Amino acid sequence: MNLETFLALLDNAEFLMILVIVYEVSTIFLRRFKNQHWIIRGLLIGLIGITIMSFPYVFTSGLVFDTRSILISATALIFSTGTLVVSSIMMIIYRIYMGGIGAFTGVLVIISTALIGYLWKKYLLNRYQSYKWINIFLLGVTSHLAMLLCMFTLPYDIALRTLNDISFPVMIIYPIVTVLLTLLLLSQITRDINAQKIIEAEQRYRNLFNNKHTVMLIIDPETSMIIDANTAAIESYGYTLQEFLNMKISTLNTLKEEEIFLALKESKDLRRNNFVFKHRKKDGTIIDVEVESGPINFDQKTYLYSIVIDITDRIRAIQELENSEKRFRLVVDNAPDAIFIQTNYRFAFLNKAALNLFKAESEDQLLYTWVMDRFHPQYHKSIEDRIKQLNENQLSVEAIEEVFLTMKNEPIDVEAVTVPIFFEGSNGAMVFARDITERKQLEKNKSEWNMKIQQQQKLEAIGTLAGGVAHEINNPINGIINYAQLIVDDDDLNQSKKYANSIIQESERISEIVRNLLQFSRQEKQTHSYASMYDIIDRTLSLLSSMLKKDQIKLILNLDKNLPNAKCRSQQIQQVIMNLLTNARDALNDRYPSFDDNKQIVLSCKCVEHDNRRWIRLGVKDFGKGISKENREKIFEPFFSTKPKNLGTGLGLSISHGIIKDHHGTITVDTEEGHYCEFVVEIPVDNGWEI
Repeated sequence: MNLETFLALLDNAEFLMILVIVYEVSTIFLRRFKNQHWIIRGLLIGLIGITIMSFPYVFTSGLVFDTRSILISATALIFSTGTLVVSSIMMIIYRIYMGGIGAFTGVLVIISTALIGYLWKKYLLNRYQSYKWINIFLLGVTSHLAMLLCMFTLPYDIALRTLNDISFPVMIIYPIVTVLLTLLLLSQITRDINAQKIIEAEQRYRNLFNNKHTVMLIIDPETSMIIDANTAAIESYGYTLQEFLNMKISTLNTLKEEEIFLALKESKDLRRNNFVFKHRKKDGTIIDVEVESGPINFDQKTYLYSIVIDITDRIRAIQELENSEKRFRLVVDNAPDAIFIQTNYRFAFLNKAALNLFKAESEDQLLYTWVMDRFHPQYHKSIEDRIKQLNENQLSVEAIEEVFLTMKNEPIDVEAVTVPIFFEGSNGAMVFARDITERKQLEKNKSEWNMKIQQQQKLEAIGTLAGGVAHEINNPINGIINYAQLIVDDDDLNQSKKYANSIIQESERISEIVRNLLQFSRQEKQTHSYASMYDIIDRTLSLLSSMLKKDQIKLILNLDKNLPNAKCRSQQIQQVIMNLLTNARDALNDRYPSFDDNKQIVLSCKCVEHDNRRWIRLGVKDFGKGISKENREKIFEPFFSTKPKNLGTGLGLSISHGIIKDHHGTITVDTEEGHYCEFVVEIPVDNGWEI
C-alpha cells in the first residue's frame, strides 16, 4: 500500500459524503411525489453513484476504484428494495459503459454488495438495535471483504498486485465511511419523518379546529382576549376572524366581567370544565350554549381551548317537556277516572283517583310495588299475558272488565282501558280504570227484572195456551173414561187388555202435555248447554199444535236433517219460537176468521255458514196482513203492540229480541203489507260461552 492510494480513496469517500449532503437538499423534491418516491430516490442515488464513479481512483488502465460499494450498502440498509434495485441497475449500466479490464469485476462488486446489504437488513439489522453502529460497521467489513474477493475475477497477477495495494486502505476507510454515511442518512430520514409528523399533526389540528360543525375558540385567560376562532364560530356568530381576534370573550358572553374571569380561572385551574352560558351573536340574537373548556399550552403560554355547542333548541325542548309534564300532572291528577302507569310489572305512577280507588293513604303505599298484588287472583293469568303484550310487543289491548283489590283486599269491579307507553326509560302501560261496581249492580238488577218480565210474558203465553191445552187434554180424558167403561161392561179379557193399553197411551199423552207446560212455565236458571233444535221445536209444538188445529191453521215444517246442537239456554229459545208462532197465529186469525187455503204457518230451520262460523237459522212465516212501514221500526220496542190491550202487552218481540241478542245472534223481519210476514232468527252454533 502506498500513501497515494490511501489519499485517493479517502478523497473519493469525502466526495461521496459531499454528494449525500447534496442529496439531502434534493429530498425536498421527493415530498411532491409520495406514491413514486422510491423511484425518484433510486434515480437520485443512482446519479450520485455515477458521479463518484466518474471521479475514481485509477489503479491501472481499465481498473478503477471508488466508493460505490459504500453507497450501495447504505442504500440496502436504509431504503426500500425498489430504490436499491433502481440505483444498482443505473450503476451497473454505467460501469459497463466505462469498460476496461475491471468492468466485469466492477459489476460483480455492485451485485454482491447490494445482495449482502439486502440480506443484512432482512436478517441481522433489526435483531441488534442496541448496537446499531457496530452492526453497520460489521456490514461495511463484510461487504468490502466480498469486494476484495471479487478481485480474483481479474488475471491472477493483477489481482495479487491490486489486493496488495488497496486491501489495507479499503478495510480501514470503507467500513468507517459506511457507518458515517448510514448514520447520516438515518438521521436525515428520522428528521424527515418527525417533520412530516409535525406537519400532519398540525394539519390534523387545523382540520379539527376549522371544522364547520362545532364552534371552537382559543382564549387568553389572563386578558379574556380571543386568540383564535374556527370557521364554525365565524359562521355561527356572524363575526369575521379579524373581528374575533380584536375582541374579548365578554363581547359574546352576557355575564359580568368579574363572573367571566372567575369562570376562566376555574377552567384554567382544572376545577371545572363544563359551563352553560348565554351568548350574544353579532345580530343581537341571544342563544344558550354549553361550553367545554380546558387549558392548552403553546408558544410557552397557557391558553383555554373552548368547544361551544348551541343548546338553544335543547333548552327549549326541556322547558317544553317540563311544561308538558306539568300539564300532564295537572290533567291526570284531576281526572275523575283512576289512571296509573306500570313498568316492569310495578306501579310507576298513580293519580289521586287511583289512590282513592285502591283506598291507599299515600302514593308511597303503592309506588314501585307489584301490580299483580292489586288484581284478583282469578285474573292473574290473563293480566300477565296482557302486560307481556304491552311491555314487550308494545301492542294495544282491548278494553276489559276486571276485578281490582283495595289495600284491604276488597274486590272492586272496574272497566280498564290499557295503552302502551314509554315511561322513565322503560316500556310499560298506562291504565285508565273506572269503578263500575254500581253499574254492575244495576245490570244485575236489570237482569233480574228482565227475568221477571220474561216470566210474566211466559205466564201471558200460558194464558193464551190455556184454552187449547184444556181442549187437548179433554179429548184423551174422555177417551180414558170411555175405555174404562168398556172394560167394566165387557167380560172378554183380551178385549179389556186392548182398552187398558189405549188408556195408558192417552194418559202418557196427557203427561207429556202437562210436563211441557210445567217446564215452560217454570222460571229458568241462567245456565246454558248444547241443546237439540229438534227437541226444542217438538216441545213447543206439543203445546201449540191443538190451538193451531182449533184455529184451522196448517203448520208446514221444513227442518234440515242433521242439524247441529247449539250452545244456548233452551227454554229461552223455546220462548222465542212460541212468541213468533203465537204472533203468526194472531195475524192469520185476524185476516182469515174461518178456514182458508192460505191460512198456514211455515216453520223452517237449517244450518248456514258465514263470517267463518256456523249458524242456526230459524224462520217463522205467515201469510197474514204483514206489517206496515210506519210500524216496522217499532216492533221490537217494549210495550208496542198493534193488538187490542186485552190480547197482548207488547213485550213478546222485545223480550225475544233481548234473548237472541244475549245469544250473540240476530232477529230480523221480512214483510210485505197485505201479503206475508217472516221473522228470521240466527244464533251461532258456538257463541263463545263456557259450558
